[in-house]
Amino acid sequence: MSVTMYRNKVQGLEKEIANIEKDIGKEQEKLAKALKTIQSTKSTSILNSKQRELISTQKKIGDLKGKKANKIKSLNQALDQLRRSEDRELKKYKTAELRHTKAITDELKKQQRISQEISANPISINFESLPEKINVLFLASNPNDQSSLRLDQEIRLIQEKIRASEYRDSINLQSRWAVRSNDILQAINEVKPHIIHFSGHGSQDHDIVLETTEGSTSLLSKEAVTLLMKTMSDSIKLVIFNNCFSSGQAEAVTEHIDCAIGMNEAVYDDAAREFAAQFYSAIAFGKSVQNAFEQGKLALIFAGLEGEEIPELYTRTGLKPNEIILVKPAL
Repeated sequence: MSVTMYRNKVQGLEKEIANIEKDIGKEQEKLAKALKTIQSTKSTSILNSKQRELISTQKKIGDLKGKKANKIKSLNQALDQLRRSEDRELKKYKTAELRHTKAITDELKKQQRISQEISANPISINFESLPEKINVLFLASNPNDQSSLRLDQEIRLIQEKIRASEYRDSINLQSRWAVRSNDILQAINEVKPHIIHFSGHGSQDHDIVLETTEGSTSLLSKEAVTLLMKTMSDSIKLVIFNNCFSSGQAEAVTEHIDCAIGMNEAVYDDAAREFAAQFYSAIAFGKSVQNAFEQGKLALIFAGLEGEEIPELYTRTGLKPNEIILVKPAL
């Protein structure tokens, strides 16, 4: 039983005991009236009646007191169970807090190590080659026959993080909703994105879940996604597959684009939002893809959300993610 169930049990027993005490009080009032009548009456019939009533009332009071004693015994047992359950919950909470603290410490040490490595090996980046503004294409699909996702909250949080960043004017975020497979080519041709962001569901076979014209599920295979990136890779530098079981897609597309991020298993909706928002925040501050990726995972730890080990970062052979910067800083 949970702590809540034990608390409810304790409250229920306390209420039962209070009701028994009220009943005992009522019977004691009846007993007092009967005694008073016995002391004052001279009628034999009334006396006999009140004596019988007196005996019956005394028995009821005895039964009620016995019932109260049993309830008190049960209450004490329930209180003991509640205390033990609360102790277990407290122990679990402390253990989780320790794990959380360790995860934060380990991630901070990792960030420090990466910073030291970067300092020891300065990166030479040609900022002049970066575009003045990068285009981000947010592709959202949530078919009617799938579990509901709050994709609107994801893009809203991303927009808020970008607006609060140093180089917010360097990012142009555009979105397409209820995306069907034949919408993607049109959207890429229109936006000419440097980053493509898939938001929604993914299948365990590494398919992207899109929609049909009727709003039901349509699957885009890993092979189709890879061919898409091969065909449309002119401007695309990064693809984010912010859906479940998408690491296979991310790894495959880096044959044709610089880098990609995917999820190695199912990811919770809130964790996907938190990771993406912090990733774009770091990108919009001029950080490298590697640093933005690490910040996204760190954001999950700080928020107390599970899944910091789920995002995976892949890069094209020969490229280093800590040397890939997408947003041109103001020089």
